[in-house]
Amino acid sequence: MIPELERLDGAIAQLKATHKADEPGFCLALVHEGQVLRQVHHGMAHLEWQQPIAGDTRFYLASESKPWVAALVMRAVAAGRLRLGDDVRPWLPALKSYEQAIQLGHLLRHSSGIADYLFLWHAQLGRHEHDIVTQAQALELIALADDVQFKPGTRHEYSNSNYVLLAELLKAVEGAELAELLHRHCFEPWGMADSSVESQPGRVMARRARSYVRDEGDKALPDAWLDAPVALASWGDGGIWSTLDDLIRAEPFWQAQAGSEPSLLTQCCAQDEHFAPADTAYRLGLEVVAHGEEQLVFHGGGYAAFSSLMLRNPRRGLSLIVLSNAEGFETDLSTWATRLWAPAAELT
Repeated sequence: MIPELERLDGAIAQLKATHKADEPGFCLALVHEGQVLRQVHHGMAHLEWQQPIAGDTRFYLASESKPWVAALVMRAVAAGRLRLGDDVRPWLPALKSYEQAIQLGHLLRHSSGIADYLFLWHAQLGRHEHDIVTQAQALELIALADDVQFKPGTRHEYSNSNYVLLAELLKAVEGAELAELLHRHCFEPWGMADSSVESQPGRVMARRARSYVRDEGDKALPDAWLDAPVALASWGDGGIWSTLDDLIRAEPFWQAQAGSEPSLLTQCCAQDEHFAPADTAYRLGLEVVAHGEEQLVFHGGGYAAFSSLMLRNPRRGLSLIVLSNAEGFETDLSTWATRLWAPAAELT
């Protein structure tokens, strides 16, 4: 018996008691060396039609898209089409006015100093939270920021702009949009038929979950929910919709070695202090942290009321995938690391 499985079952029981079966919910899977140990679906993907969450329900991954972009970048690096030390400004018109050199490794590690376009978008007067921001608008905001906020490489500051720019860099180098590149190199060969990058958030999509927030404004209807749409038509920092089944199928490919080449997971976890301070947990598209005696690799995402987590323990050969469409559902690293392993004093 794998001890993490018993602990996970206890957490699942608590979650089912907390989240009603006829409300927005979650799905998750625990995978050990390619074998699914536990797979659970609970709650509704669509409240209006009472459609239950299933393995083929499509969720918005939000920032969990970033490791996929990083994987394509590292593929181009391995092929010699890019180098981590390349100054990316000549490739990217949005950075034309930026004076300081910004290297590829700075974008990957969130140490570029480029302002977050989402912060700039929401800071504009007259913007509503459901106004849709496009890729072109994101790039325009990055260009208008005019220069970095600090010298690249001197500190880590998470910015969605970095991965929007990485998607544009891949387009310039590889000659195709991110959606096509992921379909060609990941989704199609890995059997991920229900995964895609969506540039039109309103497009009809089979088996798509909606995300929901509580309607706090109507005290007469304490169990009322509001639809929380994804108001993003940008990609690179997000954009991927996928299913639990597809992410399970993908996991062996993330961890497989191709000849003498290290796995995608190993490549994206590489530590290179040329591009960020030595204590920076965010590597090349994934974060690496210590939890007690365990070293954990993860990335999460959240937008509207969608949230996601991909958590791996390489030493134990374990991968946990969590997807939710319910406001406030816990997909943070600390919560799930504690649920699966002995509580640690702190994550480092």
